[in-house]
Amino acid sequence: MQSKLEILTKPLSVKNDNGTIKVLKKRAKEQEQMGESLTLDSIINSIDAEVIATGDNAKGGYRSAIIRHGRYVLWGFEGSVSDMTDDGKRLFINTVFYTSRCSDLPVLEKRNNGTRDELFGGLEYAKRVPGYLNTIKDLYLPEGIEKYRHKDIEDWLIKNRPYLRVDDGRRYLVDEFAKSLKIPNHKKEFLEKCIDNLKVRADIQQSVDALIRYTGIKDFGDSFEQWQNWYDTNKDFLYFSDCEGFVFKIDQQAKEKNVPTEKLRNWSSENIDYRFQEDQKNK
Repeated sequence: MQSKLEILTKPLSVKNDNGTIKVLKKRAKEQEQMGESLTLDSIINSIDAEVIATGDNAKGGYRSAIIRHGRYVLWGFEGSVSDMTDDGKRLFINTVFYTSRCSDLPVLEKRNNGTRDELFGGLEYAKRVPGYLNTIKDLYLPEGIEKYRHKDIEDWLIKNRPYLRVDDGRRYLVDEFAKSLKIPNHKKEFLEKCIDNLKVRADIQQSVDALIRYTGIKDFGDSFEQWQNWYDTNKDFLYFSDCEGFVFKIDQQAKEKNVPTEKLRNWSSENIDYRFQEDQKNK
């Protein structure tokens, strides 16, 4: 729990030890009684996600127990009122209060696939369940690395993380064009480079394919003028979404307000580590 969050003070004061709170009197022993928790790797790089409370969970390691996604807030603890500590009860009331104040927030991202960091959580799970490593290879990784061991896969993910994408909702691939340019595919600089290529007539087909793939726009072809006009009109309101298909999306609410997305949301997909690292600095 972030110790400076207002959820610890409004409307009730919740006692905590530098952000640490015991919510339930005892931890459940059965899987179906453990409540819900999300691996942090799957949510921290989302424009909609706000990590409110984290901690160890019986289902796995470091996870999120209270998070916000748009107007929705997950309370991950399983238990009746009688199972909760006094501080846990007060925290629940504050969470309901906090949720009511988020009712007008839009849901900007839908979860169609995992993020580029989600496989790190899968590898952690595979350490406890060795057979799951084969599942990762069979379902989530590209061909050619079937013989990779746990550490090999982790190294591959770290090396290629800036250039990863998912094309079929499941299997991760490396964008070799972005990698050759040494520009992460989530940065607007990548779009700028592709558009500039059309201007100077270099790597035309690769650039057009990348622009279509990451924007969903198929009408501009290799027209530098049309792509440049679109980019100039929308660049302040673009954000990259891993979980909705590894694409750039337009923050329509920010555009209507004529406020850059980074300023309105206090978040930017230019740095895919931004949210969780900043949250931890404020603990």
